[in-house]
Amino acid sequence: MQRLTRYPVLIRQILQYTDPPTPTPDLSMAPRLTLSLPTEHAERESIANSLACAERILEEVNETIRDREGRERPGEVSEELRIGKDRLDLMLPTPHLGPRKLLKEGVLAKAKSGRKLRVLLCSDILLLLNESEGGGLYRVPLPVHELEIHTSRRHARSEDAYIWIHRAYPRGGETLVLRAPSICEARAWTEATVLAAAKVKEGIRVAVGDSQDMKVGFNRTIVGVGMGHVGGAGIPRASADVGNGCLGVTAAS
Repeated sequence: MQRLTRYPVLIRQILQYTDPPTPTPDLSMAPRLTLSLPTEHAERESIANSLACAERILEEVNETIRDREGRERPGEVSEELRIGKDRLDLMLPTPHLGPRKLLKEGVLAKAKSGRKLRVLLCSDILLLLNESEGGGLYRVPLPVHELEIHTSRRHARSEDAYIWIHRAYPRGGETLVLRAPSICEARAWTEATVLAAAKVKEGIRVAVGDSQDMKVGFNRTIVGVGMGHVGGAGIPRASADVGNGCLGVTAAS
């Protein structure tokens, strides 16, 4: 991988030190016409094409690595997630999007208390983990397609930006306000979450088919086990449905 990243740099340097084609002189100023050699054009064009090819290959490799890491990360996180004595398994595939994948990860703070949370945006859920206190779930995973999310600033000149996350139910709805280090980072979280939600809704639409059933599919929210507002708490389950996603709960041995 290290060698691969060097190739675009080396080719770019070669291109920089390759003489450009001799410009065609102004006929009114030059007594004699001097033409550029065809090889000058061909040589520089060939190097430029090689640079574009190397950059494309590097981007494809980077994308493959990001995709692999995104698919492996939920498994790593699962090792630290506990609900009571049971482990929450994020590696079960989603019903409509295939294997669960990590899309974005970072540390944000609660707006009022300043408490730091590690936030993980997966294909279908938003995870809030304790950054300190040994980690672990801060609250039950949030289905992204059930969230309303937007950004704002408290003061026009403030660098801090706020991410407002609202879920219409259960119990009449709830709102969580997180602070990001910059408006750019806040917007990145908002845009990534909105995009993830759109993909989940599209997956549900394709799977369900007609609009009436799709409405039912969007409104069904069952959380079998977890922290915070839990439906059917105390009932042992082999898995927990979160919105239209599926999370496995493995009993401790």
